[in-house]
Amino acid sequence: MIKGYFKDWTKFELIFLICGLIISTTSSILFGGTIINTLYTSLYLITALLMSKGKVESYFVGFVSVFFYAIVSYQQAYYGELIITTFLTFPIMIIGIISWLRHQDKEDDVVIVNTLPKKELIIAFSSQLILFWAYYFLLKAFHTDLLVLSSISIVTSVLASYFEARRSELSLFCYVANDIVIISLWIIPVINGQTALISVLVGPLLLLINDIYGSYNWRKLKKTQKEKLNKETENKVEVS
Repeated sequence: MIKGYFKDWTKFELIFLICGLIISTTSSILFGGTIINTLYTSLYLITALLMSKGKVESYFVGFVSVFFYAIVSYQQAYYGELIITTFLTFPIMIIGIISWLRHQDKEDDVVIVNTLPKKELIIAFSSQLILFWAYYFLLKAFHTDLLVLSSISIVTSVLASYFEARRSELSLFCYVANDIVIISLWIIPVINGQTALISVLVGPLLLLINDIYGSYNWRKLKKTQKEKLNKETENKVEVS
């Protein structure tokens, strides 16, 4: 059963999954990371890889990984990341899982990629540009570390989660931007001597590689699904 589940995985995806789990676990052991750090990094990697393949299971694993990330963020006083997780990521994930379950390509067992109208894109980006300042002053009130980066992290994370829920390939590009911001957030305390957080830093570094691959894979999925839809339409016309 387990072997059958991986039948549509490429060699790159399988190697990346195995190597990623080994790297995240090894880095945690070598640099004194906690069990929670290791669980977050490993589960988030699995979540991201499943998402890049368009698998709805990514949401089920994601709920658990996001919970552990909230704990890690709280321990590091990154309240921006904690707010994202508790009040934004979880609700959007609930909406997303409903959307993904309703729009499944059952033949290939992947989500049907959506094309969003320009009006929706303009509203999504402009709203976050405005809300950046709301995030900024809210985090400032909580005395959040690395205030500007934390505010940008919320913006990119909200956009990524929203576009993911809407089944748009733009989610992957926003996740890439968010990965870069998160890498910056965690690399600063590591440079300042908190080497135990290297196990946390490994996570977004692996995610960056995954999300770059995912952006390519989603474009391929979208093209394949479009060709399949055109073929089905042509067949219906011929039959009629």
